[in-house]
Amino acid sequence: MQNPSDFDEFDLSAGQDSRERNNNVYVVSEENLELVEEKEKVAAAAKPYSQYDPRVINLLRGKPVADTKSASDVQEKLFKLLSINEFDQAIVNISYYYDLKKIVPVSAFGSFKIFGLESIGLCFNRSDFTIEGVPQHLGSFQVGIQFNLKGNPFSKLLTLNVITLWKEVDPPADSLFPKSNDDSSVLIADEYKKSGLKNVVAASKRGRSHAYDGKFRDDDFAIEYNAENQWYAVAVCDGAGSSRYSREGSRILAGFISEIFRDAFRDDELNRIVDNSLKTFYIDGDAEELETTLKQRIAQIIKSVLVKTLNQFKKTAQNIEKADIGSFSTTCLLSVFKKTQHGWLVFSYNVGDGAIGMVDMEHRTAAILCNPDEGKYFGQTRFITTEGITAIEDIRSRIVFKLVKDFDALILMTDGISDPKFESDKNLNDSRCWVKFYENLRNEVGLFGCNDEIEQQMLEYLDFWSIGNHDDRTIVVVF
Repeated sequence: MQNPSDFDEFDLSAGQDSRERNNNVYVVSEENLELVEEKEKVAAAAKPYSQYDPRVINLLRGKPVADTKSASDVQEKLFKLLSINEFDQAIVNISYYYDLKKIVPVSAFGSFKIFGLESIGLCFNRSDFTIEGVPQHLGSFQVGIQFNLKGNPFSKLLTLNVITLWKEVDPPADSLFPKSNDDSSVLIADEYKKSGLKNVVAASKRGRSHAYDGKFRDDDFAIEYNAENQWYAVAVCDGAGSSRYSREGSRILAGFISEIFRDAFRDDELNRIVDNSLKTFYIDGDAEELETTLKQRIAQIIKSVLVKTLNQFKKTAQNIEKADIGSFSTTCLLSVFKKTQHGWLVFSYNVGDGAIGMVDMEHRTAAILCNPDEGKYFGQTRFITTEGITAIEDIRSRIVFKLVKDFDALILMTDGISDPKFESDKNLNDSRCWVKFYENLRNEVGLFGCNDEIEQQMLEYLDFWSIGNHDDRTIVVVF
């Protein structure tokens, strides 16, 4: 019998270590071959050899077959008879099972290897001689099989097609307020390595339910940075699914967040208030006074954002039949933060669901920077169009303030991510869940400043599968 190591290697095995390859090797030795054959004879009633082409059986038993003069002729004849070109079609994120005994009886093999399953999310079950698992990626994949029959090596690349039951339908081309199916952005602070500044990556992806129905992405995001005064503003906005033009509402809100905070960060008065408040705090230690003063100022800026946004909603609705301010409803999750000589000033504000968290990996803790914001009824949420949202007292009560030495990540996400990843309010308020979430995120996305593929990696991350969770997904990560 030819040694399996003499087989030609497939390119598909490149990059796999020897341990991984060995997990995909099934060897039937000369010593136990008769036992395997005997076992198959016992099971013949259930899986008779008659299911295979008689000419195939003759080849497998080493009997001469017409027009086969060499081992290569035998191999070509075998695969032609078996019509082996591709495996059964698989569906992404749905359990897959393929019985390799459909190809040839197990007892015929001297050895068997299969390559390329790991990249799909599948594995070879050597005990049952099956391919099993849950495919993770769409596309056509090449899977290599190699085996030894009666001293002759056989090899072939087969195709395994992975499809989706979800349709990808584009919205009508003539729709009002068109929006791309996904969006992303990255901010790399020029001096971050020297002065401890933060980088930011944002990504937004249309949910599978919207893709299936041919609807637009309702989410949006904002990133604003002032290098001179080292201020940041980041936000995620989730348009209400029940509001016809909420995709435009989230876009308008994100635009005003960038515009108004861009101007505010250049405002000498704001920076003077911050500097004086911090100096006073470090002299008399009055944390309450520091928080009250700074929250009041940030609340005024947020009020300006909300008022201008709602005015724009009203103005836009006037030109559309049967539209009003509520047609543009959206949530708002916002974080404003600044690097100071005393550490990081961090303010967060939220209207509606989603989540904001700040993670400290050294101590494996997290600060939850958002407040539950449900409406009158279970499962209901609020939007910036909800009555009373623009009152300065309401805005101030929604702001969470922190002064920290440093942090590893500040994360804002819409409920399209927080619902499947945290599953409950209890988990959302558990530091351990945030640490675990960020660890998993770092494993999927290269969160470092020189990563040129970070936007694409984040968009790919947002394509994770979660049963019953197919909403739009938007995330901003400060790291």
